[in-house]
Amino acid sequence: MKNYFYKLSNWLRQLLIGIFCERKQLKQAFPEFFAAVKQTYPIPGLKESSSLNLSNKKESCTVMTPQGMTLTENYLLISAYCYDHRHHSVIYVLDRSTGIKIKTVILPDLPHAGGLAYDTTQQKIWLSHTAGPYAAAVAIPLAEIENYIDDSQPIAYQQKVVLKELPHASALTYDRKYLVTALFSLKSFGKIVCYPIESMKNTNLAKRPCQSILEAPFGTLATPKKIQGVTFYKNFLLFSQSWGKQAGKIFVFDIQKTTDFSDTQQSIKIISTPPYLEQICVEDDQLFALFESGAAAYRQKTPFVLKEVLQLDLLELLK
Repeated sequence: MKNYFYKLSNWLRQLLIGIFCERKQLKQAFPEFFAAVKQTYPIPGLKESSSLNLSNKKESCTVMTPQGMTLTENYLLISAYCYDHRHHSVIYVLDRSTGIKIKTVILPDLPHAGGLAYDTTQQKIWLSHTAGPYAAAVAIPLAEIENYIDDSQPIAYQQKVVLKELPHASALTYDRKYLVTALFSLKSFGKIVCYPIESMKNTNLAKRPCQSILEAPFGTLATPKKIQGVTFYKNFLLFSQSWGKQAGKIFVFDIQKTTDFSDTQQSIKIISTPPYLEQICVEDDQLFALFESGAAAYRQKTPFVLKEVLQLDLLELLK
């Protein structure tokens, strides 16, 4: 028994030392970024997640990869897909106060789930999807997510809308009754498109000139390459950029002063972040950042592994 407790205490000490060293290394490499961190939320399912296999049978997945994130009044939602494409994608529901995972919502199929957005008016969760050669967005009422029994049969999409202006939707955000969608492009400029959500037509999306904070002909603008996330803060438009094990970046543009959002030299600030940065979102003066480096496919590719969603003080970051 004494030997058992010695081994246990030694293992715990080594674990804590490892965690401390990893976090110290992160803070030294990205001091400005980590100086603004106010709170963290553990990302569920990085080692093992409940899901369904291709035969719709319950099975654990060890390669779930976090992609999208959004906030509701009470929850932090994180979407994830199976890196091996052998299991249904999922949405993890976390309590915003405690960070504890409440449930795993299993989706009816295997989307990459690169973007999540919360329509505060209709109280619906929008998820990026595909429709043949085009991008698409699917909607799930928040009430159905709240009523979903943890790890049960797949939840159903309430509606699916084809977004023919884009081949795929890499990121989503919601702004003033508009669904704003960004396209990731590796070698050329990306694109951001603004779609109005028509409340009188059962929230169908219709293409028309955009009247949100992002003003442009037909709501379409060019963006920098490798954009993984998009969000708004006051009169600023923020893009998260990441690809491979290089450091990520957050570009901050002043919407009223920028003439070309694909020109990163016009950004008022570039914030360096750890690699494998995915979706970002803003609430009040807080920035939330999701990374995929803790997933099985990436955790051995970088020394800067993050297994938590970070909540950062935007006022501190924008100094």
